[in-house]
Amino acid sequence: MADPSPFDAPWPELLSAALVGTARAAVPGPPVPEGRAALELLDRAAAAVVRDRAGVRPGAAEPLPPARAEALPAAPPAAGARLEALLAEERYEQAGEWLRTAAGKGLLVPPQVLPALLDAAARNRDALHPPDVLRVCGERGRWLARLEPRWSFADPPRDAAAALPGEDRWEAASAGERRRMLTALEPHLSPGHEAFLAAALADPGAGVRALALSLLARLPGSGHGRTLAALARRHVRPGARAPVVRPPDPRDAGLAAALGLRPGARPGVRAEEVGREWLWTLVGHAPLDAWLDHLGADRAEVVRAAGRLREWDLLEALANAAVVQRDAGWAAALLGPIMDRLLLGHSMHGSRGPALMRLAAPEDRAGWALRRLGGRGAADPGSALVVLERVPGPWSGPLAARAARIVERADRSRPGGRLDGLCRTAGLRLPPEMHGRPGFAPRPGDPPEAAAALRGLTSTLRSRHEMHEEFD
Repeated sequence: MADPSPFDAPWPELLSAALVGTARAAVPGPPVPEGRAALELLDRAAAAVVRDRAGVRPGAAEPLPPARAEALPAAPPAAGARLEALLAEERYEQAGEWLRTAAGKGLLVPPQVLPALLDAAARNRDALHPPDVLRVCGERGRWLARLEPRWSFADPPRDAAAALPGEDRWEAASAGERRRMLTALEPHLSPGHEAFLAAALADPGAGVRALALSLLARLPGSGHGRTLAALARRHVRPGARAPVVRPPDPRDAGLAAALGLRPGARPGVRAEEVGREWLWTLVGHAPLDAWLDHLGADRAEVVRAAGRLREWDLLEALANAAVVQRDAGWAAALLGPIMDRLLLGHSMHGSRGPALMRLAAPEDRAGWALRRLGGRGAADPGSALVVLERVPGPWSGPLAARAARIVERADRSRPGGRLDGLCRTAGLRLPPEMHGRPGFAPRPGDPPEAAAALRGLTSTLRSRHEMHEEFD
């Protein structure tokens, strides 16, 4: 007869032993080592609950292999506690600053904070950028990411060969899994991946085709790029006053194949509208340098020419191309016109302005803001906030100095002056060492709202200053 298993203990007997106490009742099941009766009773009760809910007897399992040893040290305990609090309070902009600071110092997130960080980053990738997370999560973070599909961004393949899936694996995968495979390939993109990505343009999944097209657009000098460049020039031509656009024909099977689209009209949608959507996709994925010597001699001329077209938004389509292709040079050329349109009331819905702002170099972002702040009425907190809230931090140099002067010189007696919003934004993006700036202190006679806004600004700056000190 087989030895009794601790998992076989009936629940009523376990409950009875717990009520009476292990000092007066034996623990049901096999003999218990001396001194472990209470702990063993709890373990067996937990196993019984799992057994009853699962409907099967628990069996043996191989333990998970441990994570690799870390090559870098963890951040100090105080810094780790700070990150944990920022994540719990959903203060993601400051958490992103924490990640960048830790990475700059060669430190990792403490292990106990990793699940909260990975979970927050999976939901808020705009604020907690996956590359920043990956730099500080270490081997333990990669190990955890293998246990939860939502965290897979933190465990990319270590080289291009590992990232490229085999044909059998690709064919057996679901559409969602194929998208994850393409996402994993992204950090290792090289010209050798063109054939694989071009084949993925025929995938049954629309999301898979769209991602493959975006990755192809980031391959410089590819044959696919040259094909799209020729097609784009054919549909967007120079004109006497503005470029002339000719939307594609949705029945064009060759163009559809090049864009990963399905030829033919869509039920309930006019062919002209489908053609304009195709044109957007074509312009967004054709190499941006295709427009040089076609619409203008340099980027600035191309942008000016695109801005003169009224019946189709070529300027926004080029901005979309800069974002898709992650081209910081074109982002800088397009930033001013696109952001100026937003300030003039152009709808934020669908605009690539915020994405362009994140893509452009810090000096280009600051240059645009300084030009806008130099205009009439720029010292008014409300007017300044409209500009500054669109510029990601950290601010440095001339932009930080200009923003600080606007706060200091603001008319604090005017109701509704938006000083509170300006102080909240500046607190997150000014250099934290400005926390002791005398001009940020409330003055006698300041209205309560203005005094509270200024105290909040100083408090946020001081908190960020302390955060940086906690790494040392």
